[in-house]
Amino acid sequence: MRYHVELVALVREYLEQVEGLTDDDRAAIVDGVIEELSRDADRFLALRPLAHESFCFLYDYPHLTEKTLYDFDFVVDAQHLEMGVVRVVYVECTVKPSR
Repeated sequence: MRYHVELVALVREYLEQVEGLTDDDRAAIVDGVIEELSRDADRFLALRPLAHESFCFLYDYPHLTEKTLYDFDFVVDAQHLEMGVVRVVYVECTVKPSR
């Protein structure tokens, strides 16, 4: 099953403010997150629930540029998973040099 993935406004705003990313980087991150979650949200919920029997789960997405590794940690709300919808509701990023 393919899931519809929504990124809440605060997540999109956060991504816009991460220093060092280009517009193409941001688009690649959003596209990558949507692609992977639309395909495997149920698997991530089973593997990384936020708490026992939680409808939220943790999801990590690394993005490598020429000089920097951006490691994004997301929280995804899957309470509407049975209807085919998941929402990315939180994000934070750790930045590390890639060399």
